[in-house]
Amino acid sequence: MRLKDKVAIVTGSTKGIGKAIATGYANEGATVVVCGRSVDLANALADELTDQGKKAIAMRLDVADGDSIAHVFDEVVKQFGRIDILVNNAGISPIYKRAEDTPLETWNAIIRTNLTGTFLCCQAAGRVMIQQKSGKVINMSSVGGEVALPKLVAYCASKGGIVLVTKVLAAEWAQHNIQVNAIGPSYVETEFTEGLRGNERIYEELKSKNPMKRFARPKEIVGTAVFLASDESNFVTGQTIFVDGGWLAV
Repeated sequence: MRLKDKVAIVTGSTKGIGKAIATGYANEGATVVVCGRSVDLANALADELTDQGKKAIAMRLDVADGDSIAHVFDEVVKQFGRIDILVNNAGISPIYKRAEDTPLETWNAIIRTNLTGTFLCCQAAGRVMIQQKSGKVINMSSVGGEVALPKLVAYCASKGGIVLVTKVLAAEWAQHNIQVNAIGPSYVETEFTEGLRGNERIYEELKSKNPMKRFARPKEIVGTAVFLASDESNFVTGQTIFVDGGWLAV
């Protein structure tokens, strides 16, 4: 119960890594705000958690829409009076093409969702956390925020930007007892990577780059997310913890 009585917003938590983190937080005693563009999927997870005796509510959130962000954060404060934890997990990567073939509209969509959406959610949470003099922000970066992933130029640009946003916010908000960190997974077995895993040649090539010779599982990201949300990480800020099976070590 390391997160007992904490209020946590987890964006993009209707499936994949976000769903695993939301479930992990609920198991640790947090009240979890399950967020996603599909209100049906959000309700399904919130209902599943509450049926288990956990605390959760569902809200529709599109991080590419500033009004949607403002509505969700305002409603959470109205209901609970505080925001203790924000996990910026929502993200997209709809294209796997070389840079010269990447359409501008696709670049803009990825940056708007992954990077701008993360910043706007940080901003909304930060305003609340500064007033309450405490908070934990966990941003989802990637090994692609540190090294090149060919055919993913916009995705890598967005994730590299998240690393720097994390550092700047950590420096600015440290005086308010707010810790801002990031998690950088390598490839994870989620719906997000289904297309890559469906191509045997690409799948084997990507696995070969990892010393553990496999993709991560969503539950393997949860421990780091719980640590960064708990009091155990009170002197950790501005860091990106890579949960990558050794990808960056070779």
